[in-house]
Amino acid sequence: MMISIFSLLASTAILVFANGQSNVKLEFVQAMWRHGERASQVDQYPIYEKDWIYGGGGLGELTAIGMGEMNELGWLIRKRYVTKLKFLTPKYASREVYFRSTNFNRTIISAQSLLYGLFPPSLYDVKNVDYPYSPLTWFPGFTFVPVHVDGPDQCAASQNCPCTRYDLLQGQMLTLPEVLPKYTQVVLLNRRVGGYYNMTSGLDSFTTYPDTWKCQRAYFNRTMYAKLPWYNEELYYQAQVTYAPVKGFLEGNFENPAVTSSGLDVGLEIKKVRSGVIINEVFNRANEKLNCAELGQNCTSYLNKLKFYGYSIHDNNVYGVLVALGIPQIANTLDGWPAYAAGIFMEFHRNTSTNERFFKVLYREGDDTPISDVTSQLPICNGATLCPLGALQTLAETLKPLPDITTLCKTPL
Repeated sequence: MMISIFSLLASTAILVFANGQSNVKLEFVQAMWRHGERASQVDQYPIYEKDWIYGGGGLGELTAIGMGEMNELGWLIRKRYVTKLKFLTPKYASREVYFRSTNFNRTIISAQSLLYGLFPPSLYDVKNVDYPYSPLTWFPGFTFVPVHVDGPDQCAASQNCPCTRYDLLQGQMLTLPEVLPKYTQVVLLNRRVGGYYNMTSGLDSFTTYPDTWKCQRAYFNRTMYAKLPWYNEELYYQAQVTYAPVKGFLEGNFENPAVTSSGLDVGLEIKKVRSGVIINEVFNRANEKLNCAELGQNCTSYLNKLKFYGYSIHDNNVYGVLVALGIPQIANTLDGWPAYAAGIFMEFHRNTSTNERFFKVLYREGDDTPISDVTSQLPICNGATLCPLGALQTLAETLKPLPDITTLCKTPL
């Protein structure tokens, strides 16, 4: 009898849980990803701009491999949100999706490559409705999807707006016990490598080689070994791991409390000017969308039918958001910053019965990896796999640049 009672209670609990979960509906997705593999951004012996012929040629340009990486990511997004969840329609619908990019060829073409995977030519596309029927001059089923490019005053994604305060904060970082030893290691390595290149000045600030080597070795590894007798895998590895903690500091990631002797919380202040804008933008847009979903047909906002909002950005941008969310370690790379084609997916859910609001965070590490749920790893979620939206709201309020990013960036410490 006792066993029967426990069985009944367990069955009831499972039924209640299932019913509760069935009322939770995915309403909105906001995603941000790093562009695909690119050429080096600078000339560095023995490889120069003329050697970078890939993807149209030039320094910093997306390569064909990078296009393929982004196309694969587009297919993964389609698999999840079109095929599995039936959340997006199978073909491009202008009111359902919106895509932004920073004003760089590599991020723009990355977005286009991703969209070619998300909305590939298919039987869902109707000739003379979705594309012109011109068999000899137009690939059947191919449709364009717009990518909106950020202007110079849009700091949410690019983090490239001038910020004097950020420059001052970097100076304050050097007063922290955690930081100075790591910076010293970087400077010593810079001097060593600069000597190999026969540099006579600017050695301390010679910081481009770790990233440049990463690009060069992918396409010109034999040339590097032939022309650089001192170069080897051990030195490459040393450069990546030596720079990793410093790259973390630049986005506000510290292992210890980053408070100066005067009481300035350097870590918090860096996050405000680096990731605060995009975190607040994402939260505010999600909150407005969920308000709209609650209103149903009475909602007149442009968000009424919008389901997916995407940012095509850079490694430091994606990393800044990981730092803000408290999960920088999931980047899982030698240099600490996200790999090519890595991405964050923030899903926003609503209980249609109670109007309770939740969010989930998913992450894709890079090429040839799946999109995985990492919600329970967020410190603000306390192990929950469906995190209350209030946790994200509190984070956004904590990191909000006040009164606005432009004014804050001009404000002295």
